[in-house]
Amino acid sequence: MKGENTIPSHYVVLENVFGLIGTAFWSFQLVPQAYKNWRGKSTKGLSQAMFLLWTTSSIFFGIYAIVLDLSIPLLIQPQIFGIIALFIYVQCFYYCPSMFEGSKIKSGVLFVILTILLTGIEVGSVYGIRYANMRNINWPEMVSGIIPAVLLVIGLVPQFIKIYQLKRVIGISMIFMAFDMLGAFFSVLSLVFRPPPFDTLASFTYISVFTLDGLIVFLYYFLNWYHSRKQSAINNNNNEENDLSIIVVDDVKRNDAIQQVSEINNH
Repeated sequence: MKGENTIPSHYVVLENVFGLIGTAFWSFQLVPQAYKNWRGKSTKGLSQAMFLLWTTSSIFFGIYAIVLDLSIPLLIQPQIFGIIALFIYVQCFYYCPSMFEGSKIKSGVLFVILTILLTGIEVGSVYGIRYANMRNINWPEMVSGIIPAVLLVIGLVPQFIKIYQLKRVIGISMIFMAFDMLGAFFSVLSLVFRPPPFDTLASFTYISVFTLDGLIVFLYYFLNWYHSRKQSAINNNNNEENDLSIIVVDDVKRNDAIQQVSEINNH
C-alpha cells in the first residue's frame, strides 16, 4: 500500500536532533579530562595507549566521513575529538617521566609534528580511497568505516588494564565519562529514529562504549569505597594498638613506681 514504508516526519527531526546532541558531546567530551590533567599537573592513572588508539580512530573516522561526504557536524566531530585526544596523549609525556617531562617546547614540537603527520595520512588516504572507488574497489572505504568503530571500543581496554594494575580508578575525569556516555546514548537514540536498515555496527559501537564507560564509573566509586573502608579499618587497628601501647606503658610505669616505693620502705 502507498505510504506503508513512509517514515513519519517527526522521526527525521528526532534523528537529527539526537544525532546533533550526541555529536556535540562526542566532540568535546575530552575537554574535562585535558583540564583535569592541566589543573592537577598529573596524568597518573591514565592509559596513554587509550588516547593513542582514540587519536588513530579519529583519523579513520575523519577519512570515512570525508569520503562519504557526511554532514558538516560529522565532518568536524572527528577532527575536534582527534586533536584533543592527541593533546592528552602528549600531556602524558609532559607530566610523566620521559624526555619530554616538564618541557613545553619539546612537548609542543611533538604535538605539531604528530598533527602534521596524521593530517597527511588522513588527506592521503582520502585521495587514495576516492581513486579506489573510481576503479570500483570499495573495500578500502568499508575498512575505513570499520576501523574507527573497533579502535573506539578497544581503546578502553588499556584503561581497564591500568585500573587492574593500580587496583583503583584514579586520574580519570568523571565529567569526561559522563559526556562520553551521553554521547553514546544520544547517538543510539538517533539510530532508533533513522530509516531502515538499522545500523548494527554503529549501534554495537555506541552501546559498547556506553557499557564500558559505565563499568569504569562503577569501579571508580566501588574501588574508592573499598579502599576508603580498608584504610579506615587500618587506622582503627592502629589506634587500638596505640591505645594498647599506652596502657602497657602506664602499667609498666605503675609497677616501677610500686617497686621503688617497696624498696624505700624496705630500707
